[in-house]
Amino acid sequence: MKLIERYIFRMVAGAFMVALLMLTGVVWVTQALREIDLVTSQGQTLRLFFYVTLLALPALIMVIAPIALFIACLFALNKLNGDSELVVVNAAGMPQWHIIKPFLLLGVIVTLLTATIGIVVMPESARKLRDLTTQIRADLLSYVIVDGQFTQVEQGLTFHVRERQTDGTLRGVHIRDGRSADQTRTYIAEEGYIIRQGQNAFLMMRNGNINQIGDDPQRTSIITYDRYVFDLSSLTRRTGVAHRHPRELSILELRQPDPNNIYYQRSPGRFRAEFHDRLSAPLYPLAFVFIALAALGRPRTNRTGRGEYLLAAVAAMVSLRALGFGMTNLAASQAWAVAMMYGAPLLVTAIAIWLALSERANAMVLSFRLPPAVARRADAAMRTVAQLPSALGPRHQG
Repeated sequence: MKLIERYIFRMVAGAFMVALLMLTGVVWVTQALREIDLVTSQGQTLRLFFYVTLLALPALIMVIAPIALFIACLFALNKLNGDSELVVVNAAGMPQWHIIKPFLLLGVIVTLLTATIGIVVMPESARKLRDLTTQIRADLLSYVIVDGQFTQVEQGLTFHVRERQTDGTLRGVHIRDGRSADQTRTYIAEEGYIIRQGQNAFLMMRNGNINQIGDDPQRTSIITYDRYVFDLSSLTRRTGVAHRHPRELSILELRQPDPNNIYYQRSPGRFRAEFHDRLSAPLYPLAFVFIALAALGRPRTNRTGRGEYLLAAVAAMVSLRALGFGMTNLAASQAWAVAMMYGAPLLVTAIAIWLALSERANAMVLSFRLPPAVARRADAAMRTVAQLPSALGPRHQG
């Protein structure tokens, strides 16, 4: 790889990482807000909360990564044009291929990343997320132990906890167990915490006492303890066979779905749509790369407005991805939409390659003009974006 190619690759790869991290962070926050009830209402630990939200990211990164790549390509090409580096390289007689090669290499890397996530990582993470959330919601303890409330779990058994801390520690535990016909027990503890061993659960209580009342109310005994274990296994709900959603199945399982799967019986088209969506998703990174190259890959002087080409590229990318989402949803009910799931990105990629490499096509691109008012606003937006790094940097030296 030539020096100029390494320079361009470092620039676009760095921009891609920044864009990917920023977009992923925004999406992660939205997922975290959706799952915040794990901590607030169901009393789970922060560690489990972060684990659950991270499991949801692979499915979103499949969509985020190509968009981050597109943003990085536009940024790098605009910077190269703004600094007149593409003009100099072109004047030196370097073939256009040497400009395209770094972008193409990063596009291939993102394509492989997207394919790996869609085929291997995402189904596994979705399966783990489903199993974990099902276990949390199937565990009655998540609903039984509510701060400041007396909750009757079953006939004769009542729980009360004064406070549940973020680390899972329970303060002010009070349990009244009257399930036995000849004896009633009241458990009081300063603090406690739940211990899980496989399918079993126990409440470890510390610094408390047990008040036992038999048939004769006059015969009451009080037992003081430092530690006491209360069996909670009977309060955990056992779940049966879980039917998997299409997002949780591997490629082979989607290709040959289980006819007994309740979701397949309800909507077999969703399995077809999910199968082809995972196979067609890796087509978008390269399509977005060549859309950016077709718009800004040729030298543009500072006097030549680039805002209109940027708007055209963004419009093409958004339209293509929206069409892909629409065809995926339509493929659940219409089999012909499957061909469009592959055909749309392939056709756009072919057109973009022609526009990026052909001199005749480049002349057509240069002749493209937006209305003057729109072009002026687009160029003003480009200048604002170009000035952001210096505006955000330190204003004083020393």
